[in-house]
Amino acid sequence: MNESLNQALTQLRASLANPQSLDAQTLESLSKLADQIEELLHRGQPQESGLADRLQGWIEQLEAEHPEWTKNLAMIAERLADMGI
Repeated sequence: MNESLNQALTQLRASLANPQSLDAQTLESLSKLADQIEELLHRGQPQESGLADRLQGWIEQLEAEHPEWTKNLAMIAERLADMGI
């Protein structure tokens, strides 16, 4: 499960490195969210209150204007849910 989450995070990082249509503030916020997820995984602490909610909020926000971003974020959210996060 961690492998598929790591792959999704790698894809997210690649997308953030080559943004197509996101503004700087959104890119920075998504980058910080990816940092938080990676830090959580490295610490091995599966309980991070609010992380899943923030991720879901980003999915909903980007879905209408940037649907290409939502698939990867949804995959990350699903993997985190599978881990109990």
